[in-house]
Amino acid sequence: MSQINSEEILSSEISSYEELLAKSLQLQDRVKETQASLEAAYSGVINAKHVFEEIKKENIEELRVFRHVVTREAAEITRSIKQLKSNLDAKSLSEIREYVALCERLKTLQDAGFKFPV
Repeated sequence: MSQINSEEILSSEISSYEELLAKSLQLQDRVKETQASLEAAYSGVINAKHVFEEIKKENIEELRVFRHVVTREAAEITRSIKQLKSNLDAKSLSEIREYVALCERLKTLQDAGFKFPV
């Protein structure tokens, strides 16, 4: 067996450290790449969140306007119905009911096959 001298031991140790240093540098580069990728992804998420917030604000405002329009329209319809009811007295109401009843009787006759003269 040949004896290993101190120079060979030192050379072997230095080579091991150089390999570890190279691996550490590769790992450091990969960590930097991953960090940059994560920062880009996070930036994208933040930008998407800002866009979503703006769209959400617009949608909320549109819904509020729609609700106000529907409320206003319903109030107008209710007011018109109340005015129509107040304008119809009991006699007019009974005449309208009589007219509707006649129309229903005519429809029944027509459905039963009765032919009206032209």
